[in-house]
Amino acid sequence: MKTSNNWNFLALKSKTVALFKQGLTPIQLTQSILVSALISIIPILGVSTFLLTVLSIKRKLNLPIMIAISYILWPIQLLMIIPFINIGEFIFSIPQSNHSAQEIIASFKESFFGTLSHLSFELLCGFGGWLLTAVPFFTLVYLVSNFLISKFSPSKTP
Repeated sequence: MKTSNNWNFLALKSKTVALFKQGLTPIQLTQSILVSALISIIPILGVSTFLLTVLSIKRKLNLPIMIAISYILWPIQLLMIIPFINIGEFIFSIPQSNHSAQEIIASFKESFFGTLSHLSFELLCGFGGWLLTAVPFFTLVYLVSNFLISKFSPSKTP
């Protein structure tokens, strides 16, 4: 009986690992991880899964890894909503709003489209803050990681 359970666990583990690998090169794996991390912290709740799915299909990236990272980064997304809004308001020279993260989350739970219309300006500032801070940061991380992968990956020629 114990051997059967062990075999089931090993079979499940090998299938899960195969699902996450999906024949990706190290650069494609890096793209999957970084794109999902970038999109997962976008300050508009409820759009990251759709965007990740579209990007993974279009760029042939690993969707299971991207969705897993999105779930892992959910708390970071919640923590970064207000700072991204504040950065956007500062960049666009707009008086700071006094919305809390709990208020925004409760509003999204009540009505997604109602929140988009009620807090559209704040969310636009948050999107601007995300665009002007997170995108350059992740671009830099992507370039450095590609350099390191190309430098330290085993060469194909002897």
